[in-house]
Amino acid sequence: MKICLVSNLFPPLGQGGAEIYVGRLASALAEEHQVIVITTEPGFHGGPHRQVSADGVITYRLAPLNIAHLTNLPQQLFAKAAYRALDLYHPQVATLTREIMVRERPEVLHLHNWVGISLAAVLSSADAGRFDRVPVAITLHDYGLCCVYADLRHPDGAGCPPRLPCRLMSAVNRPLSDSVGLVISPSQYVLDEHRRRGFFSRAVRQVIPYGLGPAPAPAARPQSKATFDVLFLGRIQAHKGTDLLVRAFRGLRDPSLRLHLAGAGPLLEQCRALAGDDPRITFHGFVSGEARQALLDQADCLVSPSLWPDNYPVSIQEAFQAGAVVIASRIGGIPEMVR
Repeated sequence: MKICLVSNLFPPLGQGGAEIYVGRLASALAEEHQVIVITTEPGFHGGPHRQVSADGVITYRLAPLNIAHLTNLPQQLFAKAAYRALDLYHPQVATLTREIMVRERPEVLHLHNWVGISLAAVLSSADAGRFDRVPVAITLHDYGLCCVYADLRHPDGAGCPPRLPCRLMSAVNRPLSDSVGLVISPSQYVLDEHRRRGFFSRAVRQVIPYGLGPAPAPAARPQSKATFDVLFLGRIQAHKGTDLLVRAFRGLRDPSLRLHLAGAGPLLEQCRALAGDDPRITFHGFVSGEARQALLDQADCLVSPSLWPDNYPVSIQEAFQAGAVVIASRIGGIPEMVR
């Protein structure tokens, strides 16, 4: 089967668990199927850059105007709403994805994150070059269909009731969801929230947790060591609660405690300032591969202090796989993982 995955970010570009998952999904599917990926990259160029990986995954990287997810877009409602409005139908994306669909003729179109890549534009290409429409599946990684901020939490800390811009965006996206034949959610919570807001009335609905693949060889954990290592692994931004974690850690005086923050994001410099000169706190930046696994193997505890109704954090799965204890917010889909 020929499967086309659409994700606004794809390795080696990545900012969070969704991109890690899509990268792993593409590699796993490529063992038995032909896989095409449509994604974006920084900059601007008229046509897509085509790449073929060692495992046979064909990747088309677009660089359309208005890639909001690759900019330092201010966390302001007007700015977010303006970018999302431009994304309602992006003619450049529509033209390029249609050309790719005609060239590759996939049998299934599987959508992941689409912010900056235009959901309507991609869906409009589902019948390109065919007599029948390509079946469409979608995996819900966040709330991008119904919330301007995609996290049901606005920068003022309030939830999304929803407010007017989010209601308008939902009104546009709700009919688009009618063309989706299969909706997949890693958590029951996120699926229920979309159904409550009127999405996917015609789709087959499935809850399928993220797959991690084979576990790496377990690292030898010392019976005793001088430090207790706490790990945060994810995008460093307000709704992830990273600043809350740093403040809480600074309130603990135990000299054997260590806090490792692995990730990048708009709140990074603020968290560095909160950490001050505390020698127990280390910022590792965005990590992947062996560096990521080394932090997981070293961690005694992973903390996921989300302030938004998080979906199904990949970092929690990875911590369980590595044998670390997990402390996490009782919110969103997290309680389905941590019991």
